[in-house]
Amino acid sequence: MEQMRKNVTVALLLATFLAAIEGTVVSVATPVIASELNGAALVSWVFAAFLLFTAVSTPIYGKVADLFGRKRVLLFGIGLFTLASLLCGLATSMEQLIVFRALQGLGAGAVLPISMTIIGDMYKYEERGKIQGILSAVWGVSGVLGPVIGGFLVETLSWRYVFLLNVPFALLSFIMIVTFYKETVAETTERIDIKGALLFAGGTTAFLYALITFSETNILTLPVVVSAVLSLILLVSFFMSERRAKTPLLPLELLKQPIIASINGAVFFAAWVLVSMSAYIPIWAQAVLGKSATEAGFMLMPLSVAWTFTSIIGGRTLGAASPRRRAVFGMGLLLVGTVILTLMTPSSSDVWVYLAVAIIGVGFGLSQPMFIVVLQTVVSYRERGTATAANSFLSTVGQTLGVAVFGAMFNFIVLSGFRNDETLSGASLESFFNRAASATLDESVRLQGEQLIASGLNSVFVGAALAAFIALLIALRLPARPPEPSRDA
Repeated sequence: MEQMRKNVTVALLLATFLAAIEGTVVSVATPVIASELNGAALVSWVFAAFLLFTAVSTPIYGKVADLFGRKRVLLFGIGLFTLASLLCGLATSMEQLIVFRALQGLGAGAVLPISMTIIGDMYKYEERGKIQGILSAVWGVSGVLGPVIGGFLVETLSWRYVFLLNVPFALLSFIMIVTFYKETVAETTERIDIKGALLFAGGTTAFLYALITFSETNILTLPVVVSAVLSLILLVSFFMSERRAKTPLLPLELLKQPIIASINGAVFFAAWVLVSMSAYIPIWAQAVLGKSATEAGFMLMPLSVAWTFTSIIGGRTLGAASPRRRAVFGMGLLLVGTVILTLMTPSSSDVWVYLAVAIIGVGFGLSQPMFIVVLQTVVSYRERGTATAANSFLSTVGQTLGVAVFGAMFNFIVLSGFRNDETLSGASLESFFNRAASATLDESVRLQGEQLIASGLNSVFVGAALAAFIALLIALRLPARPPEPSRDA
């Protein structure tokens, strides 16, 4: 039994690493991909397609896993992810690549939450902290290694190997799970809520499409408005349908439980903080401090390193920890880090960025494994997949919503400033994102532009600090003592 758990855990960690690293490893390859496939105008959808279909499919997979077993759902997800990775590596046009990235997202939507669910099944509360800490650390490691691996593959082989390298390792994970994971699935007469799944998928897709499109343009175009209205109609219909369904896709009574609602709320707003780091710290580094793209990437490294080590160390002490104290401390560190960022100016030392990012990384490392362990403890076996998937879904939606809102704030302040400031009338925002180009600007223009961009970024960091404060308030609602496991967990 113990050897089976170890083998399955290794397979799950490998599958999770492949799905987690996919977001960062592709980022460094996109300029080369856009050039070779002549699709620069569509490059953002290489990321958006993966994100959108991962988010939409996650809760559906969670419910199917609760009804019909984890193993077959996970194997389906890994198999689809593997096939899609192969197709991505063979794509001959940007349109093909986007479609195949969507398929990859559909596969990843099963891999990440079902892996966490299986770990919740195999380990008791006292042991889950250690394993979930390692699983959370996988995300941190992927953030560090992704750009390095992607850059190496692009420079030495081809961008296609960014995708093709997934195939052998995903197959290894697939074979290990087939061989070692033994699962007993109880017979059930319940059926998946097809109507609810279709309404949810359609409404969520329309909602995320509107958000992603608006975040790119900051203009309420007709497609954005139509998608927003359609999402509202479909999601309202979904919630009405869920109340009548015998086997609802997202049991509202489950999600309204105080502990689960508190964890999901904290995770949702913490996701805003995370996206403010990954999307806007590199802009501060390049456009305000004049760093290169590589140097900007290094400024994010403390986030991943601190997250990784804190997850591993903190996970070992989770069994005896107070969920409220751990969550409040973690969310408090997020607040401290974001407040430091709001106080920075163009003349601030680089040290403040590294310090703030590291503090935020510690906050995530302390809180995220704890959230998922407590969540999986208070629900039954038949609800664990649904609850875990809903948590993952809310994290993804939080990041997407954060990108849209922060992007609108930043663009409004900066672009309006460039239009209205006479000093900047002949300069473009893009010139500040390139160190060589910004060096050719007149000093007064450069200083004024850096100050304006810093003001726009400070508004983003203020928004992130507000999100961290809300997450902190929500964390205060968690129980002071470790929760009692569900009787049929």
